Amino acid sequence: MEYINYIDIKIDNLQDNIDYFRNHYNYKYYILDVSNNAFYHGMYIINQIKNIDYLYVNNFKDLLLVRKYNKKIPTIYSGNIDENNIYDLIMNNAILVIRNYDFKDYEEIKDDVEIIISIDIKGYNGFKNKEEIRDLGNLIKNNKHIKVLGLIANIEEEDYTYFKEITLPLRDLNLFILNNELDKNKIKGSNAIKLDNSIYGINKEKKELFKKEIKPFKQAFTLYSKITMITKERQKKKEIILGVIPLGLLKGMPENIKKVRINNKFYEIYKILEEYSLIIIDDDVKLKEIVEITGKNNPLENYIQGNIYAYLSMLEEIGVIIYNGERKLVY
Repeated sequence: MEYINYIDIKIDNLQDNIDYFRNHYNYKYYILDVSNNAFYHGMYIINQIKNIDYLYVNNFKDLLLVRKYNKKIPTIYSGNIDENNIYDLIMNNAILVIRNYDFKDYEEIKDDVEIIISIDIKGYNGFKNKEEIRDLGNLIKNNKHIKVLGLIANIEEEDYTYFKEITLPLRDLNLFILNNELDKNKIKGSNAIKLDNSIYGINKEKKELFKKEIKPFKQAFTLYSKITMITKERQKKKEIILGVIPLGLLKGMPENIKKVRINNKFYEIYKILEEYSLIIIDDDVKLKEIVEITGKNNPLENYIQGNIYAYLSMLEEIGVIIYNGERKLVY
């Protein structure tokens, strides 16, 4: 079956990005954020990639998607926890991020579960002092089913001494997630890092749009459409040839895209409307020609500023995802 609008996920690009990160940033554990259905790339990818130690999700729906494809891979869950969902989380083998002790039934848990304690020295999103951590320890210490696996914190290097002091009540921990992609310089005591946008191919550290520079991460997805109509229009004193693609703002077309590739040649976007877009083409472009909207050769990062996640969400509007050129039954 031929698709008019579709996304092709290059698993090799994902793996190259992971390998590049591991080769350049030395940690014991690498954690891949696969929230929002792996940033809309499809949870199918989790069994195709290697050299990832943990997955990370921020909601229960994504945890269930992970378990659809892999029952055993260690998965950190950082979403809401309460008496209504804790047993579902445990039954799905989630490693729970604990940010407070409002839920008082931890001591009643009868199944084995690992937890990671969130530390926030300002107290916004975790435990902020030694007393709070000690109270949590007292709450769970008599339950042999609960194991504290590690700590997660968003701290600067200068905060480490205080961080170490307030976490003294905790002993024999395995995982210290003190770094994220915004701060790759290893903080003392950190042995793990959470990966998100870079692995999917968004280079955040660019300096200027379209400036030539080293961009180590390859965009994992390529967005394609097809020319469904060719027409002509008079623009001032000359006539232009326009190719129509059935991909517009309401169907997932990135609104800031300025150019596309057809037969390895760039063409300018003329207009992006709700249901379709117009491309200024030439006589070399034929009907049903494949149009590469954005991919490794025309990265989305060249056009976007601000909220990267909002731009990636347009992948969900396309609907059809293939992997390495082959359709998989994943949606």
